[in-house]
Amino acid sequence: MSDWPMCSIGSLCDIVKGETGLASATPGEYPLVTTGAERKTANTWQFDTDAVCIPLVSSTGHGKKTLNYVHYQEGKFALGTILAAVIPKDKNILSASYMHRYLQFYKDRKIVPLMRGAANVSLAVKDIAKIEIPVPPIEKQKSLIQLLETINILDTQVKEQNRRVEYLLQAVLREAFEGAELKEEPLPQT
Repeated sequence: MSDWPMCSIGSLCDIVKGETGLASATPGEYPLVTTGAERKTANTWQFDTDAVCIPLVSSTGHGKKTLNYVHYQEGKFALGTILAAVIPKDKNILSASYMHRYLQFYKDRKIVPLMRGAANVSLAVKDIAKIEIPVPPIEKQKSLIQLLETINILDTQVKEQNRRVEYLLQAVLREAFEGAELKEEPLPQT
């Protein structure tokens, strides 16, 4: 267990429900955070800050407690009515990016168990406020974020190299088994 203090989200953050109807939003220049992986757009914005956006409804619905995504968004953005924005009150104490990574990693342990309902499974804003997270010093949060970003870059590079190796393997096997001549072709781009 860490030596960092555990603090409730409600003591460190403002929690605000989204105001944009996902089906009725007029497309525009601002990101619209939804429950899915991809953002939509809206012609108006509700927030101009860094925030963690948590869906207030189950990802699968129909009596199952699931949560596929906890989102991070910065700058001006709109938020769907079935999500809540969790906004740090003091960015010198808590980074929204750090909180996002923590909640995304622990969503099945920290958020999903708080969902209630038989048919329409949902999450109450007051329950989000009760979630406790470890709060290291802000410099440690920043270094953790930087380390995770570096790991993501390396992971992407490794996946690209594996894709290239597979492509070359297939080309060599085609030449060996089909008699096709191995050509010096550029590898396909991702």
